[in-house]
Amino acid sequence: MKTNIFKGTLIIIMMLTLLLSGCSGKSPNGTYESGLKVYTSFYPVYYLAEQIGRDRIDLNVIIPNGSEPHDYEPSMKEMADVENGSIFIFNGAGMEPWAEKLAHNLNGKGIKTLNLSQYVKLIEVFEEEHDDHEDEDHNHDHGLYDPHIWLDPINMERMAYEIMIEFSKLDNKNEDFYKRNYEELSLKLKELDLKYQMELSNKNRDTILVSHQAFGYMTKRYGLKQVSVTGITPHEEPSPKTIARLLDIIKDEGYEFIFLESLASPKVVELLAQEGNLKILELNPIGGLTKEQQDSKEDYITLMEQNLENLKKALVK
Repeated sequence: MKTNIFKGTLIIIMMLTLLLSGCSGKSPNGTYESGLKVYTSFYPVYYLAEQIGRDRIDLNVIIPNGSEPHDYEPSMKEMADVENGSIFIFNGAGMEPWAEKLAHNLNGKGIKTLNLSQYVKLIEVFEEEHDDHEDEDHNHDHGLYDPHIWLDPINMERMAYEIMIEFSKLDNKNEDFYKRNYEELSLKLKELDLKYQMELSNKNRDTILVSHQAFGYMTKRYGLKQVSVTGITPHEEPSPKTIARLLDIIKDEGYEFIFLESLASPKVVELLAQEGNLKILELNPIGGLTKEQQDSKEDYITLMEQNLENLKKALVK
């Protein structure tokens, strides 16, 4: 019965998505001019702004695709360029430590900023680490909250709404255009959320072994737990004690798979896979796109769908 309800809702959402997609055509000359210059911090934020503003905004991203966003430090020129923008949009919650200082400086110069983490319910890092077998080797220099808020599609929907509101304030002549694009994106994100709920509803286990502690929002949304090799930032090196503890967990709890991500070093994951007789699958935190993903026209939605397929391999028998 529950599955039938999900399927019926999914069909309705897909029909509405098709209807709305036909409502956002170009102007007769094929171009959009708003004068709205938008700077975003990294890919998930860029994706939302792109979907809502499309080609009626001049859109820029500071952290380039292919870069690990946790480690990136913008140049002075990159920071100065943002002062030429209409708005600077960033994730927040400690994901881009440089961004909050930049936002403070921009606000002092009358430039609009938008910290998206202020519009979602944040997960405390301590709460995650307590659930994550109390891993004493995860360092605590990443702040109070897990910053990976975009890995919950409903968080993305809420953030998209705030971007639509700000674009409409700054460029009210295109308000209807931004609203239509938001509504179309909102339906896609809700459809993605329903797909996760429906396809993970028959899971046989509820815990995943991941390379770094990036998936707290995703796992909480869908009734899962994560056991991570490293903490919130992927460049942390686990101690021999942590590796030994993880191998004990793998043996005791019967793991068959470990998840790796494309922009992180595979060294420790490959060691655990070899020692624990595990198969490696990718679980993408979608902090940026690789060149191959860009060439293949992948985006947030398609990569989240790929994540779902790999989760099903590990959790649904």
